[in-house]
Amino acid sequence: MTLRSTNVLSFCGATAIGLAISTGHAVGLAMAAGMPIVCLMPGNRKAALESALGYYTAGLWPMIPGLQRYIGSATSPLVPFAVWLLAATLLVVPWTFAWTDRPAQCVWRIPLAFLATTIPPLGIIGFISPLSAAGYLFPSTGWAGLAAVALLPGVLLAARGMAPRVRLAVACLTFATCGLLAFGGRMRTTVEAETIPGWVGVNTHFGDLTQPFRDYAAATFIQQKAAESPARVLIFPEFIVPRWSEATEAFWGRTLDRCRKLGQVLMIGAGLPSNAPTKDDGRVFNFAASIKALEGGGSSSLDAMPESATSNSESLENALLIVGASTGKLYQRVPAPIGMWRPFSEVSVPLHLNGSGIIEIDHQRAAALICYEEMLTFPVLASMLHHPTVIIGISNSFWFDDTTIPGYQAAALRAWARLFHLPLFTAVNS
Repeated sequence: MTLRSTNVLSFCGATAIGLAISTGHAVGLAMAAGMPIVCLMPGNRKAALESALGYYTAGLWPMIPGLQRYIGSATSPLVPFAVWLLAATLLVVPWTFAWTDRPAQCVWRIPLAFLATTIPPLGIIGFISPLSAAGYLFPSTGWAGLAAVALLPGVLLAARGMAPRVRLAVACLTFATCGLLAFGGRMRTTVEAETIPGWVGVNTHFGDLTQPFRDYAAATFIQQKAAESPARVLIFPEFIVPRWSEATEAFWGRTLDRCRKLGQVLMIGAGLPSNAPTKDDGRVFNFAASIKALEGGGSSSLDAMPESATSNSESLENALLIVGASTGKLYQRVPAPIGMWRPFSEVSVPLHLNGSGIIEIDHQRAAALICYEEMLTFPVLASMLHHPTVIIGISNSFWFDDTTIPGYQAAALRAWARLFHLPLFTAVNS
């Protein structure tokens, strides 16, 4: 095979894998495991760059219609295209440097490329990582399955520079390892972890909760659901309560008292003013701003987004709020760039990269992933280091319902739950 045909085959294969993963289907995520091999098999660095760019531009194309609806008329219509191209270009850089004309070096170059696209700073936009394929290829194998996806492509590429017999032996050993992991995990236990009795994730269909009276309808629905359900733990979607404050808590007084008496816990996606007090940081709560918010104070088109900063006097942080028989809160560790985290703006919600994302509830250690975090690898693996016993994903897909993004989020969450054999509970507002 000529160098040119190899490069063309590499580009077409990488683009096809990217398109497959963009569908949000489990098969597409599983196919992504072959991305390092396809992107790094060309005969020169330029061709490897083109192949990696084909993978990311094809895989991330749903960002364009998603951001167009998310941002709306707040900024130029060219912004979604610029963000899509910038994200793809930045994620291509580690894979470009991973290419080498010395095959043996692929053994360590590919894991380094995985590491660079997983941890911050690139981990903040670390979309469509091939690592998520581990959950579908090697379920219930945990870190071993993850290591296989990260290391085995480098082993196969390194074998190209070996003698034919050694190359065959390495290939056989690699595929035998994959087979043992794939079938061993399935034979040892069920693929999907059993759910936790008494836990329920509740999907809703309120759409844009910043519209007049929808927040009140959502609050009424949650309280009625809590009153009717025998579940011990009820999980509600991201931002189902746009702003939680002392006034909000007073409105919920009777429901919370009833939950405490019955031992029921509500896990609610809520917007917390960034100047609200917490037990950890001692920030001052702006009660007047919260009252104004509950009365339906005006907001700009950017303010209407679930993951955005609000006015100059108040910024909202995405959080999972625990109320009822237990209390607590978890802030979103990686707020959505541009929409919420704006590093060069005075109005920006901070990153919480050191947060564990773990909260103990009903004798379980829950790893919580809030909307944008569901598309990344870093928050998931950071939570897995703390040995959770259940995964919770809450999101608001209203802004992306006409794209494949919600499907990808669901497939990625399921992949991580399968890999670490953990029960999964999701709650989505659409």
